[in-house]
Amino acid sequence: MKNLFASLASFALRSETRGVIVSMMVKAASILSAFTLFTLSARVLGEEQFGQFALFFSAASMAAVAAAFGQEMLIIRIWNENVAAGRISVAKGGIVFGLLISALGATLGAVVMAGLVYFYSNWAAALSAGLFVAAAVFLLFFSSLARSIVSILVGDGQRELTALLFANVVLIFCLVFDWSSSVTSVVNLIVLGKVVAIALQVFFLTRVLRRMYPEIFAAKPEFAVDRWLPSSTRLWFASILESSNQYLDVILVGYLLDPIAAGAYFVTTRLANGFASVADAFNMFAMRQFPELYYKADEGGLLRLLQTLAILTALAVVGGLFVVGVAGHWLLMIFGSEYMAYYHVLVILCLGSAAMAATGPAAPVLMLTGHEGAYLRIVALSVFIRVAGFFLIVPMFGIVGAATTTTVSLVAMAVLVSVRSRTATGYNVTATRILGGLAPDRMNAKES
Repeated sequence: MKNLFASLASFALRSETRGVIVSMMVKAASILSAFTLFTLSARVLGEEQFGQFALFFSAASMAAVAAAFGQEMLIIRIWNENVAAGRISVAKGGIVFGLLISALGATLGAVVMAGLVYFYSNWAAALSAGLFVAAAVFLLFFSSLARSIVSILVGDGQRELTALLFANVVLIFCLVFDWSSSVTSVVNLIVLGKVVAIALQVFFLTRVLRRMYPEIFAAKPEFAVDRWLPSSTRLWFASILESSNQYLDVILVGYLLDPIAAGAYFVTTRLANGFASVADAFNMFAMRQFPELYYKADEGGLLRLLQTLAILTALAVVGGLFVVGVAGHWLLMIFGSEYMAYYHVLVILCLGSAAMAATGPAAPVLMLTGHEGAYLRIVALSVFIRVAGFFLIVPMFGIVGAATTTTVSLVAMAVLVSVRSRTATGYNVTATRILGGLAPDRMNAKES
């Protein structure tokens, strides 16, 4: 027993464990922030308007990811790879390149989204939609950069907390004082939060760069466009397909059924994505630590990091399934009693989300180590299974068919991404590491 407690104490005192705990705290606050937004929106806007908000939020989030052109992932790789090699000029060039591509993508994405919204609504809603996409693109880029250079709190914390703060505060007042609101008003408040979050990230980035990398300001940026553009393209497609796995379902349910069903599906997917949120917390830490350790060839540091992540991921997955099984009905009731009827849909979705969460940082590891092509093919297959299944099954089985199709596609993706990340990098980065003891099965990495 003493040995068990000693092992637990040693595990808790690891720097990797402390780092993951910080990431979990940031993510827990982020989950609460998003949960508050969607819960309050559902109650203040009503079923039909909330369904419209869910459709817009899903479509605009996908558009923002597409407009970012993969820069939110590429900048992490460029920064860590070149700083580790002492190539500050190239690292600066990567930042400039990412900003230019993000600016172009934000402009195009804003124009397209504004045009689509104007077709269905009015110019005020169209303007809000365009600004939402533009702000989201820059927030994606600066969040990734701030995570790598400053901290997870400044990177992901600002993106998840500050970005939704104003909307949450106003919606709380609306609920308490029985004020009415609209989809456009909520979107405008989110845009305001995103702009403030970006400003804070830029402030902290500048301060940390001046302290830790002062030479970067005088350095002449060097570019490797011939390498960055192909990588951007692969990461772009992978990001689009990955975002499709998060948001396309709601859009398709709205198209194949109705906005009310889309709103209900949005609620259940948000809750099921609690597993994804837990995985994201671990991935935030992994994306800050793994690239640096990988490119510095720090074998010992990598093994400690991966074993810590595997233990915590396994605990989170098992605990999450238990919570959903026991309290799923009550979680749905928070959004409104009308959503409690979808408990069985929530359970089905949670099985798929849990499978993906158990893969740990397998997906970002593939993208951050130059194997984004393999990840692209896996996500493409998953999206194909999902879309084909929706059109074949949802008309017959409704929202249950949608949940089942989603879970099948997620399980298939989980298996494939786990195997490919291991063969590509030589490391088992999933929760299954704990089944093989502390020592990993080291393999020869293969190029994609």
